[in-house]
Amino acid sequence: MEESKERTEGRQLSSERPPLTPEISIHDFRNFYWYLDELAKFCRQLGLPTSGQKLDLVARIEMYLTTGTIDKKNQPKKSEKSKTKGKGPITLDSVVTNDYRCNDETRAFFKSVIGDHFHFTAHLQKFRRENKHRTLTYGDLAREWAAEYERRKDKNYKPKIEKTWEYNQFVRDYMADRERNAGKSMRDAAKAWNLVRTHQGPHTYEEYKKLRQNIE
Repeated sequence: MEESKERTEGRQLSSERPPLTPEISIHDFRNFYWYLDELAKFCRQLGLPTSGQKLDLVARIEMYLTTGTIDKKNQPKKSEKSKTKGKGPITLDSVVTNDYRCNDETRAFFKSVIGDHFHFTAHLQKFRRENKHRTLTYGDLAREWAAEYERRKDKNYKPKIEKTWEYNQFVRDYMADRERNAGKSMRDAAKAWNLVRTHQGPHTYEEYKKLRQNIE
């Protein structure tokens, strides 16, 4: 029976992805795409922390594969945790510490100063991480959230997508290519992504176009 076009293209576009084991080389780890649940499972296998964003897990695994050590510099110290006990209600002047959590208490505070339309966003998390080396207050977070909320009202505004959010960037670029993909749906974009994500190398729309040219 003749193979489906999608399966045939998938084999032609892909190189075999190695298993995610402690024996994997740093080169192979960096050159293949891994899902968050795969990274978390691998961290547990290696005895690494699984907390944080995908970028955090990638950094821990890369350090382990490169040096054989566990990066503990971004983990809250016990002394830091103990200092937060009994600190009282959150205010605009409260300092953001290493034990910051996106929990009900934090959400209630932001809604009280921003409004019921507040919700936790990836941008707010990114802003907090990028400014963790300076004294950051909850007021700073509230002001940045409000500023980003206003920026998004501009239809021409496109927030920067982090490197680890490759799928989002790929879909955005795929749908923006109206010359090639006019009339295509998000489902078509997802199928295209599934063809390129197992390929060794960049997981970008430009790379996908190059690979398609090789099989057409």
